[in-house]
Amino acid sequence: MTRPDPITDRARDLFERASDGLDQGMAFRLRRARHEAQQTRPVRRAVPALVPAGAFAAAVLALGLAWWLPQRAAIAPTTAPAVAASTAELDALVIEEDAELYAWLADAPVATVTTGPRL
Repeated sequence: MTRPDPITDRARDLFERASDGLDQGMAFRLRRARHEAQQTRPVRRAVPALVPAGAFAAAVLALGLAWWLPQRAAIAPTTAPAVAASTAELDALVIEEDAELYAWLADAPVATVTTGPRL
């Protein structure tokens, strides 16, 4: 024999008292909501429909990048300078310029003040 459960009896009592006070419209809406909640609905997944669209977008992006990147590389200058000076030529040029500078400085008057106000 099963023993009566006092919690189940109290819950059933409470439900009966609460449902007796409902009007017909509210009882109908509650029954309809319970019926809809108990119905199993097919699971709708939008993900499989988005997979081909995502793959297409990725392919278009890859093709666009593949088409755009070589053009960007072609814009960069591909020719070398017309005359490339070697290191020895650059050193000789620097020495010549320095020699001219030192010669000019040797000929320039030096500002020396032997008389006059001191600063």
